[in-house]
Amino acid sequence: TKSSPGDNATGGVTLYIHKSVLFSEIQLDTDLQAVAVRVSAKKTLTVCNIYLPPSLDVNFSALEHLIQQLPAPFVLVGDLNAHSPLWGDVRQDSRGQMIEELLNDYNLCLLNTGEPTYRHHSHHSFSVPDVSICDPSLALEFDWLTHNDLCGSDHFPIILKTSLRDDEPAAEHWKFDRADWMSFRTLCMSRLSDELALSEDPVAQFTDTLIEIANQTIPKSHTSKNKLPKVPWFNDACKQAIKERKKAQRKLFRNPTAENVLAFKQLKAKARHIIKTQKKTSWQNFCSSLTSKTKPKTVWKAIRKIKGKKS
Repeated sequence: TKSSPGDNATGGVTLYIHKSVLFSEIQLDTDLQAVAVRVSAKKTLTVCNIYLPPSLDVNFSALEHLIQQLPAPFVLVGDLNAHSPLWGDVRQDSRGQMIEELLNDYNLCLLNTGEPTYRHHSHHSFSVPDVSICDPSLALEFDWLTHNDLCGSDHFPIILKTSLRDDEPAAEHWKFDRADWMSFRTLCMSRLSDELALSEDPVAQFTDTLIEIANQTIPKSHTSKNKLPKVPWFNDACKQAIKERKKAQRKLFRNPTAENVLAFKQLKAKARHIIKTQKKTSWQNFCSSLTSKTKPKTVWKAIRKIKGKKS
């Protein structure tokens, strides 16, 4: 995480990385608000997140110096507050021209598809200040798209879908407590005979037969590694508040009147308040249930659920 210096600091950038992903932080020599890591998926690449405030006087050499510190191949994403028709904006500014020059000089590829990434509620207009850039070798590895909901912000969340991730099948676990051991024993006695030792590959034949018997007599549980646990504080009130906020947003986009702007802002604030209240209430209820006899395992399990983490 990196934020801007000073007493009146604004903005800031951060990168969240799942604990299962191997990564190492890259120490950047720059005054810009930027963080970068080297991550290992099917291939090793650099991910850099950057924020350039509109009021910041950015020069080309500062951006060039940052690019030179990123080991290839890399992906650079962030709110650059740069405007250019090249990535779908209706206007061109000097910072946009600077980014275009950077793309050209370093032979970089633009991932944006032209979709707007920012909604100005006062002017009822869209723009594209967020830019996603990558090394040419990664250009075909990512699909760029924006989320259809602002999620309470004025920027649309940007999603980069990639084929670099290892798509492992859902984890399976033997449920030994529900096994039919009598059938397992009977099948083993009848099928795991001395004749297996005379086969061309006795070890593989024995293993395949044993697993086949186990599949017939021992049930399995399936756990999807992509399925996130439900947090205890998310209830029907939160669901309804988010639903109303999305409905107001769609109505505002179709008809950007002052009345619809006000309604959207009110429902956005209402949703934020309800979610915050439910989180607080859930935590208070949990704490009030604790006694001197509560097991530490129970406490940590509840904390992981509140944070939305798997066990």
